[in-house]
Amino acid sequence: MRWVVSRTNREYLQYLSAGAGISPALAQILVNRKISTPEDATRFLKGSTDNLRDPFLLPDMDRAVARIRKAAENGEMVLIHGDYDVDGLTSTAIMMEALRMIGANARFIIPNRLTDGYGLSESSVRKAASLGARLIITVDCGISAVDEVRLAASLGMDVVITDHHSQTGELPAAVAVVNPHRAGSGYPFKDLAGAGVAWKVAEALAGRDRAMGLIDLAAMGTVADVVPLVDENRIIVKTGLLAINAAPRPGVRALLQVAGAAGKPVTGTTIGFALGPRINAAGRLGDAAPVVDLLTTGREDQALAIAGFLHENNRQRQEIEAELLKSARAMIDPADTGVTVACAEGWHHGVLGIAAARLADEFSRPVILLSVENGLAKGSGRSIPPFDLTGALTRCADMLEGFGGHHQAAGVRIQTARINEFRARMSEILAATLDGKPYLPSLRIDAAVSLSEVSYALAREIAMLEPFGCGNPEPVLGCKGVEPQEFRIVGKNHLKMRLRQGLSTLDSIGFDMGGDAGTLQGAGLIDAAFTPQLNEWNGRVSVQLNLKGVRAAS
Repeated sequence: MRWVVSRTNREYLQYLSAGAGISPALAQILVNRKISTPEDATRFLKGSTDNLRDPFLLPDMDRAVARIRKAAENGEMVLIHGDYDVDGLTSTAIMMEALRMIGANARFIIPNRLTDGYGLSESSVRKAASLGARLIITVDCGISAVDEVRLAASLGMDVVITDHHSQTGELPAAVAVVNPHRAGSGYPFKDLAGAGVAWKVAEALAGRDRAMGLIDLAAMGTVADVVPLVDENRIIVKTGLLAINAAPRPGVRALLQVAGAAGKPVTGTTIGFALGPRINAAGRLGDAAPVVDLLTTGREDQALAIAGFLHENNRQRQEIEAELLKSARAMIDPADTGVTVACAEGWHHGVLGIAAARLADEFSRPVILLSVENGLAKGSGRSIPPFDLTGALTRCADMLEGFGGHHQAAGVRIQTARINEFRARMSEILAATLDGKPYLPSLRIDAAVSLSEVSYALAREIAMLEPFGCGNPEPVLGCKGVEPQEFRIVGKNHLKMRLRQGLSTLDSIGFDMGGDAGTLQGAGLIDAAFTPQLNEWNGRVSVQLNLKGVRAAS
């Protein structure tokens, strides 16, 4: 793995450091995030809900609010159509709660991933009509539902679309299309998650003060959908996490309990690795509708029952995923440098994407996993940073039955007879992209420091950057020529040691880095990459280095 250290003109760092009242190390970290003025640095570090924009700046927000209010006033039945992932489910819960605030008669439906597929469908529209709906509101979907909106109109129903996905064709003829990404949108921030857009609608309907009671849900959807945690997303997540830590709603409290995270500070990592997988598991294996009930209930007993169900679903998902990974891994030649396209009958569609992501990371190459049935293979792919997966699929469109996605993730349908041809062409595109060279993952280091610079004050500064996630990764610092002392393996496979440089000594731990212990044997001095963190133990707070990589000193 290559180590890539970011460097900026020292005079410029001193200017930003002095102007924003921060250390040069934090100034370098911010510059790496394209935050380059004292004003932008202050806004990023100290931004609050006062910096959120007027929801009516979103396209068609006035029309959406007018139609929803009309439905509430006239007692019309409103059908909310959501999605089965965390973003779609939290969006649905936000919209349900917002409509209840204004006295609307609302119900919701969540499509089944395995039988209905993604988005607003003909069957969903007809179901809405059979339930007596006069208005359909989509959340986290709908921007491409041209035919479905037309069908709804023929059945006497209006549609309000709230979505955040890019418009790729004709705009549906809905009453309103609230989407920062739609053509012609002048909204200043394009990267809201579906839950962020839904929260903006709630704010426009019920006012900011009442909508603040839903910002915890918007935070969960935003983190889980891996949108950049900058600008409004950063404020939504930061504020939502404060709300969850202060007084979690019954459903979130129950999820924390079954995940073994109760009583601990809730961070973006908690959402990404404890809450999110349990919420997603329902949609991966079947019916995700109970999640909306979990997130909107005020009853502790109901919340615990549903959370327990989701926890068991997640356990089953892990077992299915482990078996699929074992099967797929056996098909992969580690020496191959092309795109991996693996397929088998009976692979569970609900875990193909997450399994492909793990294998792409493990083998440092794009991976597409397909489940075969009656000669048709359907599945998901995940990529590596330099390779535009959807762009490559576009160049293979003539041999595909269908595809869709974005730069790093996509869904694919193909006749099994064409898989070998598809694999070969995708591998040719990859080779051209990488100029015939193997992809070598990089460890990006935000700033080079001496161990004496890693202080309590610096760790406090770095904590100001939270919440971490897409677009705002946990910063990594690098220190050259340190002496490892007392290194040992603790727990399951964690590397623990003290690092010394001159008169400075700090404790460090590398989670799941036990395999790196061999690097330290007889190495003398080493280079270490780490994130400084504050560690509290028995009432004492100290600085601990969370190791990201070690190597013999260069």
